[in-house]
Amino acid sequence: MARILFIDDDILTLETYEKIASYFGHEAFLADSGAKAIKMARKNSVDLILLDRQLQDMDGFQILKEIRNMDVPLEVPVVMVSASHSGFADRAVAEGAQEFLSKPLLTDDLLELVEKYTSG
Repeated sequence: MARILFIDDDILTLETYEKIASYFGHEAFLADSGAKAIKMARKNSVDLILLDRQLQDMDGFQILKEIRNMDVPLEVPVVMVSASHSGFADRAVAEGAQEFLSKPLLTDDLLELVEKYTSG
């Protein structure tokens, strides 16, 4: 079982991710803002973070930077996602994400990420 932190400002997207993760036996943590995401990343031990590039209150790159620069830096894999993909993939990897994927993510995409980056 993998523990996954999903960060997205779209509630329906978060609920979909949660349902998929739960169906396949994984534990989902949901954050709909950058502030919540950072707090949850500090509080919960997770195996994977799926991070939207743009949230209402904060850019995904800012969140990634905060996660990577915590007092105890999180080495957890972070995969950034966005409906707009032009030019962001290289930047995401350069700033500490494992990869950058375009939305929408299908169930198979999510399961592949869990298999690739976790032992669950």
